[in-house]
Amino acid sequence: MRGYFFIFAAVFAIMVPYQSGAQELTYPEEVKAIFERYDAEVSARISSLRANCHSERSEESLFPAIAIPDCPEKGFIREMIRKAGGHPIDVPSMEDMDNPCTGLWAMAAGWDGAVIPDGWVREEDEYSVLFYKAVSDRNIPFLGSSPLMKAIGNGLRKMPGKITSMEGLIKGARVYRRAKKLMDNCMTIDTHCDLPDLYRLGYSVGKRSMSLASIPKMEEGHLDAQILISFLWQGPLDNYSLAKAVEKNLETIARIKADVERYPGLCGLARTPAEADSLRAQGKKAFIIALENGYGIGNDLGNIKKMRDLGVAYISLCHFRDNNICNTSSRHGSDPSKGLTEFGKKVVGEMNRQGIMIDLSHPSPGTFWDCVRYSKAPIICSHSGAKAVYGHDRGLDDNQLKALAENGGVIQVYSVPEYLGRPRSSMTIDDMMEHFDHCVEVAGAEHVGIGSDFDGGGGVWGCNGDNDLINLTVKMIEHGYTSWQIKGFWGGNLMRIWREVQSKADRD
Repeated sequence: MRGYFFIFAAVFAIMVPYQSGAQELTYPEEVKAIFERYDAEVSARISSLRANCHSERSEESLFPAIAIPDCPEKGFIREMIRKAGGHPIDVPSMEDMDNPCTGLWAMAAGWDGAVIPDGWVREEDEYSVLFYKAVSDRNIPFLGSSPLMKAIGNGLRKMPGKITSMEGLIKGARVYRRAKKLMDNCMTIDTHCDLPDLYRLGYSVGKRSMSLASIPKMEEGHLDAQILISFLWQGPLDNYSLAKAVEKNLETIARIKADVERYPGLCGLARTPAEADSLRAQGKKAFIIALENGYGIGNDLGNIKKMRDLGVAYISLCHFRDNNICNTSSRHGSDPSKGLTEFGKKVVGEMNRQGIMIDLSHPSPGTFWDCVRYSKAPIICSHSGAKAVYGHDRGLDDNQLKALAENGGVIQVYSVPEYLGRPRSSMTIDDMMEHFDHCVEVAGAEHVGIGSDFDGGGGVWGCNGDNDLINLTVKMIEHGYTSWQIKGFWGGNLMRIWREVQSKADRD
C-alpha cells in the first residue's frame, strides 16, 4: 500500500502545478517563429509603442478607419471602403517600415476595421502573416479569409468570422470604435488573474507571451488595471502548516511586487483607488494584489494588517476546501450550509477594520449569508457566475444575487468554461454573456463586473486573454447596455465598493 501511496503522491505533485495553465495557443508551425518574434519585439519596445498608440487614437477621422494592406487590390478596396462610409488607411509595405512587427502593432491601435483580400494571408508571405496578427491580436473586425487565418483563429480561440460584406464591416467597425472609446474613457479593471502562479514558467506582466495576461495584451484589450492573485492550495490546519502558508503567501506577494517593479515606466502597484486612478492618469497600468484563500493569514489576526500594509485589496476567505475561517462551496468541503467559524467572524471584523474587501467567490452559501450578516462593509464575489444559468457550486443563486445588491456589493463574472456550463472546446463569449446578463437582470447593473480568472482556468472562445476583453464591450453594446452601465461594469462598480470599504476602515 505504501508503494501505491508514493505513486499517487508523485502523480499528484506533477499534476498540481498545471492546474493553472498558460494560454492554450496552438499556432500553426508555419507561423510560430513569426509570432514569437513579433511578441518578443513588442514586449521589448512596449513603452515607445504605447506612446505611438495613443497618438494614433487622437487623430481619428469622423468615419471608422479601415486598414488596407499593401496589395495589388488596394485601389479597388479603397473605393469600396469610401462608398460604404469608411475612411481607408493605407498600410505601408514591409520595405517601408523600420520594424514591421512593432510598426504594425502600433499602427493597428488606430484601426477600427481591416480588409484582407481572400486567400492573401499565406505562410510563405511574412508581411501578410504579420498584418493578420496585428488585426487578430486587437480583435479588429475584418473582411476576408484564408485557410491559414482560420487555423490561426482556431489556435487563438477567436470567434468564427461573421462579416461577409463591406457594409457589415463598416457596421462592425463603428461598434468596435465605440467600444474602444468607452474603455479609454473610464477605469477598466479585471478583478481576478492568476498570472503569478505562472512565474515558475518564466512569464511576467511585461511580456507578451503564452500567458493570458500581460501589459501588451492589456493595451490591446484597453484594460487599465489587473488584480493579481497570491494563491494558496489548502493544506493542514496545524500551527506549523499555517505558519508555512503565511510564509508562502508573503513570498508570492514579494514576487508580484518585484515583477511589477521591473517596468516602472509602464505600470505600478496600487494599494488604494486613488493610486490606481493616479497610475491611469500617468498612462500606466495598475496592478493590484489580492489573496485567494484566507489560509494565507494563518491563525493570527495581525497578519490581516500585514496584508493591508502590503497593498492587498481583497482576501478570498477560502478555496476548494474548508479552512480555519469558513466552509467552502466545493464538493471537497464538509457541508456547504455551514459558514464562518468563530475565528472567521473575527477575520471578517478585522478585514472591515483594516479596509480589505471580503471576497466570497469560493466560500459556501452558509459563509455567504454569515458575511452578509456580520460584515459592516459591502462584499464582493471577484470571479463568480449565475447558478440559475448553470447550477455549479461556484455560482450564486438569485437570492444571493439580490442580497449582494442589497449589501451594496458586486459580482464579477468569470470566463471559466467548466463553471459556465459546457466543455472548454465549445464554450464561447456568448455563454459568458448569458451569465452576465442574468446577473444584471437580478442584481442590477450597479452590482456586476468582470473577473475573468485568466491564467487560472478562465478563457473561452472569443474571450481568451486580456487582449480579447474589448470583445466583451462589443457584446455589451450589442446587448443594449448604456455607456454609463458599461463604464460601471468595467470598473466603476468595483471602484465604488473599494472606496467605501476603505472609507469605513477603523485602523490603528
